[in-house]
Amino acid sequence: MKNARKLLLLLFLLAAPACQSAYGQEPAPEAPAMMNADHQREDSLIRERFQGTLIALVFISAAFLLVIFFRHQAALRLEAAYMDLEEANAKALESARMKTHFIRQVSHEIRTPLNLLAGFAQVLASPDAELDEETRRYLKTQISVNTGRITNLINKMLELSDASSQTRIERTENISAMQIAAEAAAISGISTASYINLDLQLPKEAENPILTNKTAAVRALALVLDNARKFSAPADTQAEIAPEARKRVTLRVEPDADRICFVVEDTGIGIEPENAERIFDEFVQLDEFVDGTGIGLTVARLLARRLGGDVMLDSSYSGGARFRFTLPS
Repeated sequence: MKNARKLLLLLFLLAAPACQSAYGQEPAPEAPAMMNADHQREDSLIRERFQGTLIALVFISAAFLLVIFFRHQAALRLEAAYMDLEEANAKALESARMKTHFIRQVSHEIRTPLNLLAGFAQVLASPDAELDEETRRYLKTQISVNTGRITNLINKMLELSDASSQTRIERTENISAMQIAAEAAAISGISTASYINLDLQLPKEAENPILTNKTAAVRALALVLDNARKFSAPADTQAEIAPEARKRVTLRVEPDADRICFVVEDTGIGIEPENAERIFDEFVQLDEFVDGTGIGLTVARLLARRLGGDVMLDSSYSGGARFRFTLPS
């Protein structure tokens, strides 16, 4: 509005001389002998007054339009600020919701195995318990599995903190894409999942070594494979499933001139294209009924980018989910 006032003042100063010339001068009386000259002068004055009035109206109209323009601009700025505030509030609410869900999921992820561990340990420690060898082996296996679940959760939390660093990971190791794929499949547990048929497609070029960091590359791919395993799992993972009824997960290596691409493709529940980037945000769990913390893909992408690559969802695939994990070769 300050600019509008300045422009109005400027327009007034410009219009004032025109109005003064039109209205500020009166013809002096002349002798009867100069009547024709008087008529001409009077016509000239009328024209000048008309022109002055017209100029004043033009300047007033321009000033009015400028006032409207600046008020409109101010209203637009106010509306934009309000929309930004609304968006910030929405993000804050979503962040709070995700953190609440994360705390609930972490509590569940820790409490469930801890309860099982406590129960199994109590049974084994009971002097009155008569257990056959098979039962003892089962209890020991369950203790090991649930201890691993807790350890894995803690490791993920530590990984998230470490992976958030902006520094590049040193690539000082020569390792083949085939070895990265094999180790990642073993670590993720997808190669031994009874409800999944794992299809490894490794071309001859996958045997060629690439310069990378083995630990970070294997971990990033393992997290992507773990995501495929988790969202391809049936309700009862212990039930026997016929080979033809199992979900299929494909791990394919696609070498290129300056990069290597690991394609992880599953026939699970899939991901909507509008969530293609959101799934990489911290604590985001699209299906809240699936166990997990919502940080696996976050860590995978952070590790990949620190290695000079990336992890992306290929939203053109509609048969489930397809991820592309790239590394410089």
